[in-house]
Formats: sequence, C-alpha cells, structure tokens
Amino acid sequence: MSSTDHTTMLTGFTIEPLVVPVSVDAPDAADFVAFAAVRSAVEAEQRGHAGDVMTAAELLPDWRDESRRMAGLVAKVDGRVVARGNLALPAGAPECWCAVSVLPGFRGRGIGSALYDRLEQLAREDGRSTIQNQTTYPAGVEGEALPAPTGFGSVPLGLPSTRFLLRQGFGLEQVARISALPLPVDPDVLSTLLGAAVGAAAGYRTVSWQGRTPEEWLEAIALLRTRMATDAPNAGIELTDVWTPDRVRAVDDLWAESPRVALTSIVVHEATGQAVGFTELDVSSESDRPAEQMDTLVLREHRGHRLGMLLKLANLRELTERFPGCRLVETVNAEENRPMLDVNDAIGFAPASFSARWRKRIG
Repeated sequence: MSSTDHTTMLTGFTIEPLVVPVSVDAPDAADFVAFAAVRSAVEAEQRGHAGDVMTAAELLPDWRDESRRMAGLVAKVDGRVVARGNLALPAGAPECWCAVSVLPGFRGRGIGSALYDRLEQLAREDGRSTIQNQTTYPAGVEGEALPAPTGFGSVPLGLPSTRFLLRQGFGLEQVARISALPLPVDPDVLSTLLGAAVGAAAGYRTVSWQGRTPEEWLEAIALLRTRMATDAPNAGIELTDVWTPDRVRAVDDLWAESPRVALTSIVVHEATGQAVGFTELDVSSESDRPAEQMDTLVLREHRGHRLGMLLKLANLRELTERFPGCRLVETVNAEENRPMLDVNDAIGFAPASFSARWRKRIG
C-alpha cells in the first residue's frame, strides 16, 4: 500500500489522500475545492498580494494531465481542510516537485512536517532521487539572507518557508523575480517597441492563436516546450519535461473544459518555415486573476534578433484585443536571465515579489 492510500490520525489532525474530481461540481469535489482555497490563501500571503491564485476550476486541468502524475494530501482539523501537500511526478524523470501549505491559524502543530514526511515517503516509493520545491516571498523583506549559488538573488532567512525547507534538508538553487505589468500598455509605447522589434527581426514573422494549437504547429510546439527544459536557465534544478504532439493535444483538450485560456504566439523563420520561438499566456475567462506569462523561449541558434521582445509584444497585443478586461500580467524569470529581464523592463514590467527553487537529494 502506498503512503497516500489511507487516512492517518495524528495528534489533533488527520491526513487523507486528495480525491481529484471529474469537475468541481461533482459530489466528491469538496476536498479539492478546499485544497485549492488553501493553496491560494497561502500563496497570496507569501507574495504579499493576491497575484496568481487559481480557483479550483482553473487548477483542475493540471491534476487531470496524465502526462504528469499528481499526488495530493489534505490535512483536516475537525473535518475542515487546513493544509495541503502535493507531489508533481513527471513521467520518466528522476525528480519530482513538492508543495506544502498550512493556513496561518494552524501552524506550529506539526502539520506541515507531517505532510512533508508523507510526500517524501511517496517520492521514495516512486523511485525518485530528487525532490524539489518552489517558494514565493514579497519584496522588501529585511534581515539576514541566504544567497543563491548562481550569484543572483537571495532568500530571507527569517521566512517561515526558508526555515522549514532548511530543516527538511533542502538547499537553495535559484532565485527568480516575479514581475507585474499593469494593463493596458500605453498604445504608443507598444507601437514603438513593436516597430523596433519588427525592424530588428528581418526574415521572421509571428503567428498567434487562442486556445487549441493549430494542427500545422503541433510538432513545433512540442519541440519548443521540450527545449524549455534544456535551454532556459535552471541553475542546479533538475527538469525533465518531454512533450509530444499527442501530449500537446491532450493538454489542449483539458484546457478546453476549463476557465483557462491559452494565448500563444510563435516566431517563424521565413527562409525555412520553422517555428524558432514561442510565448504563452494563461488567461482566466471567469475570474479577475492576473494573466500569467508562461514559457517564453527563442532557440539558441536564432537569438540576437530581438525575437523575445517581438514574441512578448505580439502576445500582449493579442491579450489586449481579446481580453480587454484583463488588468495585470505576471511573469517569473530567473534573476540570472538578464536578457529576458531587460525585455520585461523595457515593456514596463516591475518587480512585485520573488520566488526561490530548492532541491534535496533523497536517493
């Protein structure tokens, strides 16, 4: 029996496996809805603002993606979900990702440590050799800090999340900046920047779409998403993420059933017809959650033509036209990824908070 197959009674609380419903309206969806609420509440607290907090309906597609198994736990006090833990288990990978969140009024009771112990046990049972974690924290936290081994950024040592992960044996690998862009972007600024980017990108053109990936670009998107694992700066983080056209289509299908909408722009090398870069925005169609800037990548052999700027501007233009009510875009970039941070700064993104990625060897 695996470590998540049964309920465990501990002092003052229970830990149970998370039931993943078919929909948030299903009879067995209550714990998943509560799980999502805990995740959002703690994320907002850690960032110092509401930021990227997803509703249960928005979160559900990630849990139904069969290409990346998810395992979840809920901790309850008197029947109420007060904490959550989960593992993301990429297929064919030595690593996995964990997350633990405990509501403020229920900390100091050993709930977080109990959840983490169960998650690490499950990771070991699944044959994983590395467990990784990502935390967030607001800007301006004072006091002693732990520097990232990349030489860029640091994490305050006084944060509860920092203390918790150090106690569990994690080491800091990378610090990233979470930046926010108020919308709409000044049309004159957008036009000027876009014109300059188009001028520097002679021989390239952009293609944009909303929702499902067009058939002709399925293989290209699979390749570009896979290259994110090898071409983006990841410091000492292990990242295995292999995409196939079938996986792209399966994820498209899941998103089609959810309130989340993907806006995608690619840049095409006209001489070869090859898609050599892409960017994606995750937009909520039913909540006021900020649009999330997801992956942006230009293949190494095509860099130096301002294609990253061209891609982001093209997709922001699509966002403004298709979702005029959207008021904010958030993006996360490694502090050592200076070229992309320069692009963001030029567009008008400003630092809002930070994130840190941690790693622990368990096998």
